[in-house]
Amino acid sequence: MYNYYSGPITGVTLGSDPEVFVVDERGQVSSAIGTIGGSKDSPRPCRLGFLQEDNVLAEFNTRPAHTEYEWLESLSSVMMDLDEALELHKLKALVITSHTFSMSSLQSFGDKAMEFGCGAEWDAYTGKVKPRPDGASSGLRTAGGHIHIGYDDPFEEGNVSIAMMMDFALGLPSLLLDSDSLRRGLYGAAGSIRHKPYGVEYRTLSNFWLSSQELQSWVYQRTMWATQNLHLLEDFKSQVSEKKLQKIINSSDVASARDLCNMLELEVA
Repeated sequence: MYNYYSGPITGVTLGSDPEVFVVDERGQVSSAIGTIGGSKDSPRPCRLGFLQEDNVLAEFNTRPAHTEYEWLESLSSVMMDLDEALELHKLKALVITSHTFSMSSLQSFGDKAMEFGCGAEWDAYTGKVKPRPDGASSGLRTAGGHIHIGYDDPFEEGNVSIAMMMDFALGLPSLLLDSDSLRRGLYGAAGSIRHKPYGVEYRTLSNFWLSSQELQSWVYQRTMWATQNLHLLEDFKSQVSEKKLQKIINSSDVASARDLCNMLELEVA
């Protein structure tokens, strides 16, 4: 277990790696396999980021942003590049957080529809690796909207404190904005992170925030707020136990999330 870090975080940058579903000309949810190229190990470069295929979903990465303008510009540019790549195959991106395919549909998409290439996730509250969910036995596919936070001289205690504050600033309010609880059965638990050389990847959010520029701005602003207000973490934890916070997020308890957001005066978009 870690102590809470309440000191300053400087040089903050924000990147992302959201996933989206694709639909065909009939409006049917389909597969991105074989359409845009790129992979986790070798993503396809575009103007302000990268494109790749992840199982049946399309995924993109945005470059680190130092300002909200850069954040919004990168998202807009890379999503436009993705649209152009998909259009060549008569497909369109669809921002939904989960979809359940029939097993016959997945089999028709090929072997990659059963491949799950994600590396290990860490639980910020226990400091341990989280068990990988078994998605291959189900037709359920989910879309994440992970936030990558870079900062000067990153260290594990700082990463953990940022993740915990992100649960307050974004994880709790997201329950009022993202009603899909199916994804949280596989991914998106409270405090889900990956330690990175540049900082931390916060993996709790789905891709719901891609649906409007207002939500994209909200994610940027609340992430920046979280990194600059770590001194509030101990006070928040004195009012809400770690166990309760995790239970509310992991069980998609919207009513309790709303109560806590009001009590702690947490901003909801």
